[in-house]
Amino acid sequence: TVFEPASDIDAALGASGGTTENLFKLANRPAVRLSVGGGFVEVAQDRGTTEHSGGVVWETSFFLVRYLERHILPGMQTACIRRKLRAVELGSGCGLLGLALARLGCDIVLTDQPSALANLRTNARTFEASSVSGKSNGSVQVMPLDWAKKEDIIAARKKGPFDLVVASDVVFATRLVEPLLRTIAALLEDASGMDAACWLCLQQRDPDAHALLLRTAPNFFSVHERSFAGLKGFEAAVELECLILELRLLSPS
Repeated sequence: TVFEPASDIDAALGASGGTTENLFKLANRPAVRLSVGGGFVEVAQDRGTTEHSGGVVWETSFFLVRYLERHILPGMQTACIRRKLRAVELGSGCGLLGLALARLGCDIVLTDQPSALANLRTNARTFEASSVSGKSNGSVQVMPLDWAKKEDIIAARKKGPFDLVVASDVVFATRLVEPLLRTIAALLEDASGMDAACWLCLQQRDPDAHALLLRTAPNFFSVHERSFAGLKGFEAAVELECLILELRLLSPS
């Protein structure tokens, strides 16, 4: 298929008109592309789904990719020069965030609820088929992960230990906050001695869930809120009031 420039996330955010309107147009396109790691990642959107919220690319995934690419991964990759960083994404949806990390050289495990896996697996196969020979891409695996299912969490932990747990826009219901936090904690638990952290990029989708997350997370983690303010290239993230949370597992008392 011929790629449409309007489907490029950077182009959409740099276009004239309001940021929200341009992102809405992007969400209605069949596929979205992101230039990253000297190549690109293109994911198909499942715009007709009503079973889950991962049918379209949320802008927070783009902002987190760019933040990690510019401010976090270079230092981590320098420290881990003898191996690839290992990452797991929660609520992967279309897979843009995790596949971009693979393009940047991380081995990635993409996870979501079973109803979202068909499109996610398709996008993972497309990524692998488009990988350029000689580029140091990471490996990609896809698996189900229901945060309330102990067996799913155990299976995901077996893919680690993980240097990075990442997720974007996964806080939209109060009933999911504690299962999310417990899942993150379990996935970081095997990373002793590693500079492991969870990186969440969020917009306030549900005020009660957002407040509950900020109130509950310190029970499990050292929480550092990072702002996009003043960072070049993140003006849209500031406009949309996005934030990043860095979560590091508390040491056992």
